[in-house]
Amino acid sequence: MNNGYWLEQWKEVEFDFEFTNKYRLEVSNWGRIRTYTKLGSGRIMKGSMSEGYRIIRLKFYKPREPELEVQFKNEQKEVAQLLAKKKQLVKENASEEEINTLTQLYEEKKAALSKAFAKDLSRRTMHYHALVHRLVATYFLPKPSPDANIIAHLDYNKLNNRVDNLRWMTTEEIHKHRVNSPSVQAEINKRRLRLTPPHKNTKLSVTKVMLLKKLLNENKPIKQLVKIFKVTETQILRIKRGENWADVQAAK
Repeated sequence: MNNGYWLEQWKEVEFDFEFTNKYRLEVSNWGRIRTYTKLGSGRIMKGSMSEGYRIIRLKFYKPREPELEVQFKNEQKEVAQLLAKKKQLVKENASEEEINTLTQLYEEKKAALSKAFAKDLSRRTMHYHALVHRLVATYFLPKPSPDANIIAHLDYNKLNNRVDNLRWMTTEEIHKHRVNSPSVQAEINKRRLRLTPPHKNTKLSVTKVMLLKKLLNENKPIKQLVKIFKVTETQILRIKRGENWADVQAAK
């Protein structure tokens, strides 16, 4: 047992690109993420949120081209030599003008090198992001078939990323799964029971709906009802199916 995480297992995330950071990322079957860097080992990442899912965002740096690496080293060496020469002049009590001239050259070279480093770092930056539940499924949950490419949360809780709460599904399977989601069912029931008040711009009232339902029961053509009540055919069909205004009875 590990701090309440029973039989927690960790696997290292493999990246399909080369980078220079001293960095290792691991994912556990409990849906946790931890990192190993030069600044700390085994730090648990909380990540951020994206459409209700937990996501991690990282920054990596591509290797520098060999020619540019040589150029930067030469420029660093040049700046270091200027600094050493400046110190030597001060030690030898050289003229103020000579020291100031060398100091200005040193500062200019140093600023130019710093700017070049920043530009090079920006050019080599790679932004990596990964959904936590996808990492868990990728490393701990074998796919049942090649067509199963979508990962579902069995309890519909997007933050419960334990491997036993995840399942690879096909497009058809995920559609069926989402229909049973509590949020989807709640919205369907809300429409059916008309728990939300009618839109302020609606052309229907309770009285009109009562009459509309009476005419529907009398098998009046929907196109005729559209003209009478000045609403869309879709609205009338929803009322007929009981999706809207379900609590209103037809007029006698």
